[in-house]
Amino acid sequence: MAETKRERRLQQLNELLASREKVHLKQAAQHLGVSEMTIRRDFSEPSELVSLIGGYIVSKPRNQPGGRYILQEQSGNHVQEKQLIGSIAAAHVAKDQTVFFDNGTTNIHLIEAIDATIPFTGVCFSFNTFMALKKKANCRAILCGGAYDPEHDNFYPLGVQSEIDHLRFDLMFVSAAGIDATMGITCYSYQELPYKLKAIAQSRRKILVADHSKLGVVKSAFVCQLDQIDQFICDGDIPEAYQAALSQAE
Repeated sequence: MAETKRERRLQQLNELLASREKVHLKQAAQHLGVSEMTIRRDFSEPSELVSLIGGYIVSKPRNQPGGRYILQEQSGNHVQEKQLIGSIAAAHVAKDQTVFFDNGTTNIHLIEAIDATIPFTGVCFSFNTFMALKKKANCRAILCGGAYDPEHDNFYPLGVQSEIDHLRFDLMFVSAAGIDATMGITCYSYQELPYKLKAIAQSRRKILVADHSKLGVVKSAFVCQLDQIDQFICDGDIPEAYQAALSQAE
């Protein structure tokens, strides 16, 4: 089968990354002699070679065991759905709010969709999320520190306390690897739980942002039940069983 133009461009990007860690989307477009939109469209379907994350092209890690969360892989999945969710959720960020952004690629699209003129404080424990926040001119970005986990791109606290203990949030955007009406909201890594649970307890309002592929999925690390969530923003209709679980929070 003949190589398509998209496949050729992705291969060229992969070769470009042989001598560097990442390349900006604009530079990649100039190198290939195409528009930035063309490259963005190339990533509408996942690539086995490279990924687009936060405006940068990066190589996809090789030989990763199945079942583990790979940021580069997730960034290429359900992009249009995540963009839709992000555009809806972004409207909930108001002037001078302190907002906690959970990890996960949906929140990257959410941050990108926030009105650039709105001043707010954004708090996170994911480096990828922090990089998105720091691009917002009117955002005061706070990254909760600790030991860096390159697999999940997160920082985890070394002790009992961390920066999050000194903060209270007007709003939290909760992400999920799995959502089940009975088993609740779950994620991949147990290490994420301290930040997630504290943020949930310290937030006035919690909004779950996740695409339809997470429905009916259960991962091993339990975050909370749906009745602890105030609102669920999804790209499709939310099944009645999930709506019933959410209504218990009202």
